[in-house]
Amino acid sequence: MATVSFFNRRTINKQVCRVCHELAELKMERLCAGCTRIKAQLRSRFPDAARVMASSHEERCKRASCLCSACDGRTLDSHPFYPSEPTRREIHFHPRCHELWLEIGGRRQEQAAGTSQG
Repeated sequence: MATVSFFNRRTINKQVCRVCHELAELKMERLCAGCTRIKAQLRSRFPDAARVMASSHEERCKRASCLCSACDGRTLDSHPFYPSEPTRREIHFHPRCHELWLEIGGRRQEQAAGTSQG
């Protein structure tokens, strides 16, 4: 005779990710697993993100099928990108990946501080 016990089930507390707004089990910084992975990839690929942001300016790319520098996925429509420096290639992002890029470069905190003061 087989018995099934429901007492050992772990209840999962799902909440909304603050970046992609997906209902998921949140990891650190109120991010879902996907956003946490992308942010970790950005930190490892761009340890000098603040310098890259300071030396270049954000533009909009209208081409489709560009490779996202954060998640390696292809873009489908207009997306943010940073023009190439002499020693680097262009940096393209999905909107979600770009928001995480701004966080690791420090711009997101600066923008939030600027809006809360004014």
